[in-house]
Formats: sequence, structure tokens, C-alpha cells
Amino acid sequence: MKIEDLDSNFKQVQSEASLTYLKITDTEAEIEGVLPNTWKRLPDAVLKEIDRPEFTALAHHTSGAVLRFQTDTNILGLCMELLEPDFMMSHMPLTGSAGMDVFVNGSYAATFRAEPGERAVKGEIPLSGEKVEIDVYLPLYNGVREFYLGVKENACIGKPLEHKIKEPVIFYGSSITQGGCASRTSNAYPALVTRWMDAEMYCLGFSGNARGDLPIARYISELPAKCLVYDYDYNAPDAAFLKATHEPFLECILSRKPKLPVLVMSRPNPEFKSEEMQGRERKQIIQGTVLKCREKGFQVNFLDGAELFGEESRECCTVDGIHPNDLGFYRIARKVVEKIHAFIS
Repeated sequence: MKIEDLDSNFKQVQSEASLTYLKITDTEAEIEGVLPNTWKRLPDAVLKEIDRPEFTALAHHTSGAVLRFQTDTNILGLCMELLEPDFMMSHMPLTGSAGMDVFVNGSYAATFRAEPGERAVKGEIPLSGEKVEIDVYLPLYNGVREFYLGVKENACIGKPLEHKIKEPVIFYGSSITQGGCASRTSNAYPALVTRWMDAEMYCLGFSGNARGDLPIARYISELPAKCLVYDYDYNAPDAAFLKATHEPFLECILSRKPKLPVLVMSRPNPEFKSEEMQGRERKQIIQGTVLKCREKGFQVNFLDGAELFGEESRECCTVDGIHPNDLGFYRIARKVVEKIHAFIS
């Protein structure tokens, strides 16, 4: 028996509206966080240079991608075709890994997801019929094949408003940066930070694959950016690997982009005694990177991972002792945005 049979509140509403559906490429809607005319987060040249099949697969996940537009329809339909309908995670709901969150004029409006194994994510939202701003946060741990917008006859789909901050905030890091394990796509910490700042988000979080690859550093150095959040720690297999890669990655970016403000983070402080010594060593390596960059005159600040979850009820901040839940992401985001405001204002 399905939960929908027990509780009707879990049923997804079936459409009765007559809407005209258009591919987003046939409208003035814009997609942030992926390359133009693709659903990928990195260009083929970078993927080829790194040459890890699992990394290439993750680059097709739309973490950080936001579909933005204005419309005056009184009912908005959304239909998203997933890249991997059978890809599911045991510790992350489909609403976060493969769903979409919809915001209207900056306020949360709805979440839609597919049934397990289904390819199409569909939903409809009633609107006023006056022009409104729509933001749709796309899947964190899945990709998109195609996206369609449905509107009433004679309604428009126009360009979105400009962000208050004109340049994107770039995030580089691990599965936590990618959004594991937020319950909804708009609850990952990069999404929270950029929504509060009113800035574009470019999320380069790669689950298990943030290893300080220099092709990504060179690519980041070519991008416009308000600042960089450098969250590389967890995916280095040991302290020696982290020491060999952490500073060179950031040095590669700053040597080409010396005025870029950078917030360097260490991982959330592990609670397990067996990891305490390694955790201290890794943090010292990261602090060493920050110190050397400052000595060279770069704008680099440090956020200690031990502070990210705060003091109260830290045990409530993850799903498995590592990956944040929504509370954990909220607390991380508060610390990150506070630090960013302090050193770029």
C-alpha cells in the first residue's frame, strides 16, 4: 500500500488546466549555473582533461542550476524530464536529489518530484495573472534532459529581473557543496547563500570528486565572480594528498585572478574520536594555505569547519554524521554569508 492511499495529502494533484507547453529554449527564460545551451556544469575540454567517468557523470547533475523568468499566466505548468530516473539515494529524498523547488517573487511556493523510477517531474501553480518573477531550483543529484513551461493562452514568458549582485558566487567542493543531503533543492547551502545575497550561483560541488583538480582551477580563473567559496577538504583521501593539492589549486586561481575574494572552509568538525587527529592535521594544512595566500597580498579569509554547525544540538545537523540535513545547511549558510559580507563589503 502506498502512502497516498493512507493520506491524501501526499497525492500529487492531477492537472485540469488547459495550458500551452513550450521548451524553455523557445522562451526568454534563463538558466543559471550550467553552460549555455546545455545542462552541464563544466565544458567538455575540462571533463576530457580530468578523464574520470564518475566525475563526468556528476558534471551532468544540475546542482546549483536555477531556471529564472517572469510570467503573467494565472496558472503555471512545469514539466522536467530527468536524465537518470532510476538514480536514487538511501539517505536523501527525491524532492532534493531529483525534484524542483519553485519560488514566486522570492517566496517559496511549491516542490515537485517524480514517483520513484519515473522520468517526468510535473506540477502546476496558480498565480495572480499579474507579472511575477519565478525561480525554479533544479535537481541536486540528477540531470535534466528537457524542461517545458506551460502557460495560459496569450500569457508571456519573459526575461528575469537582474540580480542585485551582478557577478556570480562560485562554490567549489564535495558532496556537501553539491547539496547532499538537503530535503529540497533550494535548501543546499550555496542556494541559501546566493538567495539571501540576491546573486547568481555557480556550484562546482562534486560528490566524492573534489580533489583539487587543476583543470577546474584554471577554468574558475577564467570566470567572472564576486567571490569564491573554496570548500575542498573531505574528498582528499588523506592529509598528504590534501597538502599536495590544496594550496596549488587556489594559487592557480589567484595567480590569474589576484583580486578575487576567497572564503576557504575546512570540513564540519568530525565528532568521531578516531578522526580527531587527522581532522586537526587537515585543518592546519588549510590554514597554511590561507596564511601563504595572505602573505602574497590575496584577499583570502578562513571559516573553521568546527564552527559551521554551532554549539546547540550539533547532532541534529546531519543525516549520517557527515552530510548535512536542512538544519545543518541552514547553519552553514548563515556562517558563510556572514563571512562573505564581512570581507567583500
